[in-house]
Amino acid sequence: NIERLDRYIGEIVAEVKKQGIEENTLIVAMADNGPMAEVPSAMYQNVFNGGKGSYKEGGIRVAAFAQWPGVIEKDQIVGDMITVHDLFTTFAKLGNATKYIPTDRIIDGIDQTAVFLEGDGNSRRDYYHVYTGPVHAATIKQQFKRVWLGSRPGLVKNDFYNLYLDPREMRGMMAQM
Repeated sequence: NIERLDRYIGEIVAEVKKQGIEENTLIVAMADNGPMAEVPSAMYQNVFNGGKGSYKEGGIRVAAFAQWPGVIEKDQIVGDMITVHDLFTTFAKLGNATKYIPTDRIIDGIDQTAVFLEGDGNSRRDYYHVYTGPVHAATIKQQFKRVWLGSRPGLVKNDFYNLYLDPREMRGMMAQM
């Protein structure tokens, strides 16, 4: 539950302060997916549709929190797109360890150092492909989403959503040209 998570994060922050390494420590709290769909009272259900395992925004869009005194400005809100697998390459960059990033395979993560250091508007990601298991279910590009599941090829069906105007994905539309 949220109270327990808040307490645990508070304990981590307190320990980092106690150790005297607060200004050298980036603390990030981020979920990897939305809440269980079986919990209808989840706050996300009021804004987004769907839950864990869904290609809808309620299954993939999560809040994230970052703290790094002296580096990240307090109380700012960043609306940029960042994914949990971006943390691998970002932490490698921040830790001067990019030489340890494997080169024998594809790494999905994009270095998002600029988002942490410079804030909103500095993400290097403006698209995301959403998979449900091995199936490519949707693609998000900035505020637009194209759902591929059950759709016909091309741009002939109401499978596009403007997530700024329709965050619950209730009113599919044709591609706007």
